[in-house]
Amino acid sequence: MFIAAATCAATLPAQVAGGAGTTGVLEFDSPSGLAMGGGHLWVTNEANNSVSEINPSNGSWIASFNSKNYGFRQPSAITRFGPYLFVANAVGSVSELRASNGAFIRTISGSRYRFANPVAIATAGTLILVLNAGRHNSAGSSVGSITEIRARSGSLVRTVSGSSFAFADPTAFAVSGANVFVADKGDYSVTEVRIATGGLVRVVAGQGLSAPDGIAVENGIAWVADSGNNAVTEIAIATGTVITTETDSTGSYGFGSPSVVIATGGYVFVASPFGSSPMVTKMSATNSQPSWFMCNTNGPYYFSLLSAFAVSGTDLWVASRSGANSATPGARTGSLTELSTGDGSLIATVPIPTTVSTTTSTIVTPSTLP
Repeated sequence: MFIAAATCAATLPAQVAGGAGTTGVLEFDSPSGLAMGGGHLWVTNEANNSVSEINPSNGSWIASFNSKNYGFRQPSAITRFGPYLFVANAVGSVSELRASNGAFIRTISGSRYRFANPVAIATAGTLILVLNAGRHNSAGSSVGSITEIRARSGSLVRTVSGSSFAFADPTAFAVSGANVFVADKGDYSVTEVRIATGGLVRVVAGQGLSAPDGIAVENGIAWVADSGNNAVTEIAIATGTVITTETDSTGSYGFGSPSVVIATGGYVFVASPFGSSPMVTKMSATNSQPSWFMCNTNGPYYFSLLSAFAVSGTDLWVASRSGANSATPGARTGSLTELSTGDGSLIATVPIPTTVSTTTSTIVTPSTLP
């Protein structure tokens, strides 16, 4: 049995003055990537070429860093490597910052890196991996790749590409041990690559995969958010075989074109970003059973075009690219929502909502397991 209901009362953060490199007050503009670093939450704002630094303990704004000094060009994703942050710019470069204070380190760019619309970035041992969605050719399709960079020097290791990898329109990837798993929406597949050599391990296609948009690895399983069939598909990483596909046919998961996923601490969190009531769903990484799903209609979550997740302790941060469903200042620019990973209750909305709701929300979960 699930807990039937909970009260979601927002704890509103206080804003603080920003430090060096600030561009103004707390604002977001199509936030596309989240990462924890230096004890802070970092947000890439793709539409206005900036990165914001947030205090995750109270949601207060610390600083914003702009393209003039940092070379941001449509920053699409961000990852942490020790005391450093690496930002993937969709136009074709990577910016490196110091996580403790946001100080600029360098911009990594040039034709040898073969950056082509970077959409994701991740740390793998001593390397930084950049996932390139590719550029559309005359036939209307795009060819993706992975660029491997040495984190310490910024030098190129290799570019992973070629027909054997079946990269058509890669959208997300997840690192697990020695390998990286790539979700490819264009090829309806998941590709596994050996990081140390850039060699192909396998391509998992068919088996119910329709439009893989997001991927995460937990408990020996690759969890694939598939927007094409409104489902999450589980793939055993040891064998590449599909274990099961979880759909919302019983109303247990709340999936609606799920496309963002993160896995941590034995749980999987899935975002269904579109529609009038975007959703966040929590699942067990052991048995894939749902714990809860939260949406705008059962609480003041203000979700809209969900784009990224980050976890800080027992808090789950969710980025909304726009404010179409929001009551926040600058509603068109997007926002962050902070939830409890335990019961999904709302902790805060950043920026602070102009109209504070006191709604008592119901956790929309089935009374019995499917």
